[in-house]
Amino acid sequence: MSSVTHELRTPLTSIRAFSELLRDDPKMHLADRERFLGLIVSEAERLTRLINQTLDLAKIESGRADWNGCELDLKEVIEQSVAATGQLFREKGALVELDLPDNLPRILADRDRLIQVMLNLLSNAVKFLAPGSGRVTVMLRMLADGLEVSVADNGPGIRPEDQQLIFEKFRQVGDTLTAKPSGTGLGLPISRRIVEHFGGRLWVESVPGDGATFRFTLPFAPVQEQALAQAAAA
Repeated sequence: MSSVTHELRTPLTSIRAFSELLRDDPKMHLADRERFLGLIVSEAERLTRLINQTLDLAKIESGRADWNGCELDLKEVIEQSVAATGQLFREKGALVELDLPDNLPRILADRDRLIQVMLNLLSNAVKFLAPGSGRVTVMLRMLADGLEVSVADNGPGIRPEDQQLIFEKFRQVGDTLTAKPSGTGLGLPISRRIVEHFGGRLWVESVPGDGATFRFTLPFAPVQEQALAQAAAA
């Protein structure tokens, strides 16, 4: 509760401060008024994301989350997620490279939840890219017992001592010489729990100064796994 309260206080403080400025100066210059209104909207959106993600994580941890598992094509999930984050990459002047083979076995998972995982990983990657020179590579490959997705960026990387902290609730890390990137600090913990719910795992590999690669695996759908085993035995 202490962590949640602390995270809620920051956007609420900003919203109150900018609102009071607008109230106290009705003749404020139009450009300043528009800037403050934009900041209020942005902070309100961040507050909404924080509340929604806090509730979502609470449901997952308590076992009360709704799961709609079905067989699905992971390539389609990735393509939809990349399309949904396209504007973020355009605003940063960054490139997205895809390596997604066709006709891979299906997996058993919740489509919306996996899109949530991909959106978290892609949006996190964008935050750390240098404007105009950023690049993110998304790869999908088949393992012996499932599929692996990797999202690699050419950002500043993550220090070894921080690579487990980022999966803790409300924890964010960054260069101490720059501002901490905005966010709720819940995207990665939620993503890890979603992946683990469907029998996979999520982790990060990174060398400071050489970018970061987030990977997650998911097992084949039972029917697909049986078909692959029969094909191997034939």
